[in-house]
Amino acid sequence: MFSLKRCQNPGCTAYTFNGGDFCYHHSPDKDEKKAVVDNALIYDHAIRDLSITAADFRSVDTRDGLRITGMNFSFCVFDSCTFTNTILLSSFFDFCLFLHCTFRGIEGRYNVFSGSKFIDTTINDSVIIHSNFMGIETEGCNFSSNDFYYSNFSLSHLVNTSLEDCNLKRTSFRSVSTKGVSMKYSNPEAAYLGKEGR
Repeated sequence: MFSLKRCQNPGCTAYTFNGGDFCYHHSPDKDEKKAVVDNALIYDHAIRDLSITAADFRSVDTRDGLRITGMNFSFCVFDSCTFTNTILLSSFFDFCLFLHCTFRGIEGRYNVFSGSKFIDTTINDSVIIHSNFMGIETEGCNFSSNDFYYSNFSLSHLVNTSLEDCNLKRTSFRSVSTKGVSMKYSNPEAAYLGKEGR
C-alpha cells in the first residue's frame, strides 16, 4: 500500500510520493515523478504503492496485462485512457473524473471509485468485485457484461448508462437515482435495491 506519510509542505495533508518528504504536487521534481507514473502505466508490467493525486492522465494506453496494486490516484483526471486486461488491486480512484475512457478485460478487487464521475466511459467484459462505487455519477456510459459481485453503487446518480448482462449478486444500489438505465439480462433481483433503487 502507498505510504501514509504526510507531505512536509506547511498546511498540506496529502500523502507523500513513494514515502519521500513531499506529495506529488509539492515535489521539486514534480514533472519527473509524473513521467515515472506515465511510463510505468504504458511500458511496465506492474506499478504499485505510489500516491499521485490530482494529476491529469490523457490518452494513456496501458500495457496489456498491467498490474496496479495499492495505488492512490484520488482526484485524478483520466481523459481518453484505455485499460486493457489490467489487474486492479486495492487501489484508490475516488473523486476522479473519467472522460471517454475504456476499461476492458479488467480483473479488479477491493478498489475505491467512490465520488467519481464517469462520462462516455466503457467498462466491459470485466470482473470488478468487492469494490466501492458509492456516490458516483455516470452519463452516457456502458458498464455491460461485467461481474460486480458484492460491489457498492449506493447513493449514485446513473444517467443513460447500460448495466446489461451483468452479475449484480449482492451489489448494493440503495438510494440510487437512475434515468435511462438498462439492466437487461442482468440479475437485479439478486442485488440490494433499497426502496429508492430501481
